[in-house]
Amino acid sequence: MQLNEILEENSVKAISERTNISESNLESLVEGDFDKLNRVKTYGFISILEREFNADLSALKEEASKFYENKNEDESVTIGLPLPIEKKGVSPWFKFLILIMLAFVIWYFFTQFDKTLLTGLLPPSEVPSVFGQ
Repeated sequence: MQLNEILEENSVKAISERTNISESNLESLVEGDFDKLNRVKTYGFISILEREFNADLSALKEEASKFYENKNEDESVTIGLPLPIEKKGVSPWFKFLILIMLAFVIWYFFTQFDKTLLTGLLPPSEVPSVFGQ
């Protein structure tokens, strides 16, 4: 099945709706006007049409490949690689959290830990009373 046979059975609009290829791109393929399409789109559209309509469009592929060989245009596809994220050191919030935790540990040591340790070391007469006596 050739592209002309597909067009006889379906309209350009129906083909466009079925394949999601724009009507202007389909018309460019039908007319053989490959100037309006780049190489990747052309071969992609042909592959989509072959898949959707079980057609053999090898003649259209050969015509496109001859066109692009004669065009001698350096088309290149640039693929951007993701840039690695550079760590800029320790977050200021992390430093602040460490400082707060350090202050809490020091406060606990001087208020709670010393009382329990010192009550066992002091003689009973100097132990502060819990009930205010």
